[in-house]
Formats: sequence, C-alpha cells, structure tokens
Amino acid sequence: MMEPEPLDFDSPEGDPVSWEVEAEPWHDPFERRLTHLASGTRLVQRRVPRAAGRDREYLYDLLENEARMGVRLLTRLHRAYPPELTRLAGHSLDEEEPFVLLYDYRGEPVSRCFGKLLINDQRALQASLVRAVRILSACDIVHRRIEPATVRWDDVTVQLTDLSHATLAGSRRLRMGEAPYACPAQRAGEGVASTADDLWSAGMVIYRTVTGREIAEVPDLSGVPALQPIGDVFSGSPPSAQEVLARLRMPDPMQAIAVERDLGLEEGRAAFDRARAARREPAGDEERVAPEPSDVGEGATRVHHVPVSDDQQPPPPWARWLPLAVIVVLLAVLLWVVTR
Repeated sequence: MMEPEPLDFDSPEGDPVSWEVEAEPWHDPFERRLTHLASGTRLVQRRVPRAAGRDREYLYDLLENEARMGVRLLTRLHRAYPPELTRLAGHSLDEEEPFVLLYDYRGEPVSRCFGKLLINDQRALQASLVRAVRILSACDIVHRRIEPATVRWDDVTVQLTDLSHATLAGSRRLRMGEAPYACPAQRAGEGVASTADDLWSAGMVIYRTVTGREIAEVPDLSGVPALQPIGDVFSGSPPSAQEVLARLRMPDPMQAIAVERDLGLEEGRAAFDRARAARREPAGDEERVAPEPSDVGEGATRVHHVPVSDDQQPPPPWARWLPLAVIVVLLAVLLWVVTR
C-alpha cells in the first residue's frame, strides 16, 4: 500500500501550497501520478532527476518553459479552460529535483488508435486537434512538438500535452524536430515560429492516426476523402486554423472562450520570471538546446540538439590567448624602450 507523503509547491499564482498526496512509484524517472488525499484530485508530476540534470542542464530550461507556458495559458483562459490542453496545477523549480504539477491527462496516446477510428471519430479527432491549435494561437503560443507522443484521445476530444518546447508566435525558429511531423521551415530553423508550424504537425498526426500509414514526407490525401479539409496545411500558403474548422463545419472556439488577463496570474507570472532572472544569467536568446530522446518522460518526443546561431557562436580557439599576447607584446616594447 502506498504511504502518504507531503508535497510543497507554488500555485500558478505564486502562492505556497502544502498538500498530502499518495504517490505512485517512479516507474518513469521523469514522471509519476499523484493523488491529492483531501480532494481525490489526480495529478501528473513531471520532474528533472538529479542525475539527469547534472548531465543535461538544458532539461531545467525545458521544465521552466513548461511552467511558464502553463501560467500563460491560465492567464488567458482561466474562466473557460479547454479540455484540449493540459492544465498547470503548480510548480516547484528551486528544488534539487525541480518539478511541475499538471492535472491528470485524459485519454490514451493517439498511437494506440492508428488506423482504427470510425468515420465520426476521424472527423471529431480532426476538429479537436485543430481546435487545440486555434486556442494556442489565440494565446500567441506555438507548440512546436505536436506528434503522436504528445497527442492523447479519449473518444471525444484530444488532449495536447508537453509544452516544454512551446514558444511565442513570432520568435525566431530554431532547428527542431524531424520529418514528417516538424514542417520544413522548422527543421531548417528558417524564419519565425507560426501557427502554420503547428497546423502542419497536426495534419501529419491526423493523417497517421486516420490512415495508420507511415510517411516520410508530405502525404497524398487525394485518396482519403475524410482528410480533404486539411489538404492544404502542407502547402506553401496554408490556411488558418479558423478556416480549417469552418471546412469541418465547426465554430471558432474563441467565440465562446474569452481571452482575458487574470491579474493574480499575471503577478504570479511576473514573480516567476523575476525569480528565474535572479537565479540564472540571461541566455541571450530564447532557447539554447533541446532534449534528447526520452528526456522528459511520457509524452516526450525525439528532438536534436539545437545549433547555436551565428551571433551565439563560441569564440575561435585563439581568442582566449589574445589578451595574453597583447600583454607580451607591450612588455617587449617596454623592455626595448628601457634598454635603448
């Protein structure tokens, strides 16, 4: 029988919280399920183990980014939080093994229903995943890692997990992801992050789930009538998420979800950013590196190290000796003057 244990963390608003929880064993070193004993609320705890953080410090950045994006979503969507997105319950980022808390996932990984969905479910899957992209875009967020490993399905709606790689729309693209799920511009690190990136990825997940077929590049949808509404998300001029929803005869979810600012959460986010800035030196750019396979537990996806941009390249090897060389030359000149 599992023994109760204390859990101390900060709420999304930045307030200290102390709960007593029942915790499953750490079968996955990065993730486990918890139950709040007082309310029965089920949670997911995502952490960076001590050994993993020592060897791969960028994992701390990813965890902090997940917390930051979770607070941003709550700030904008707190009165009508959608089921398509995981919801932040709290975080504790200054621990030796920092963690974030999410309300428990819904459904199962979409990979379990590849090629098995009925026609009505195929349509519902498309609409729900495009809804998730639309809601993120209304909050100026680009997920960047929409893949089968980060999409869950409960026979009614999807749930999009793992915001650790998310960024703000308009941020410089970094080379990230693999074909076919990452769009070519994202894989190349060209331009700026856009909702079109997520639509490409969502389209690939939909194709893989509906047809069950593996693909290397752009799929041919001409023989799949159910997927015609997403046919041009892989084109050079992709539609907006709203346009795709209209083709699916679905309303824009943002007509019913008011995007507004919660002052308490805004202050919590500001306090979060101040604490991060005080604890860390400025990175100079939005991200430095991305995780390797299986670095962030269930829902983790395969990504490559992100190369450093030209303005971040390390100095050439001889640069470290340049100050010493200057001193030697100055001393030689001074000695020459004195001995004349």
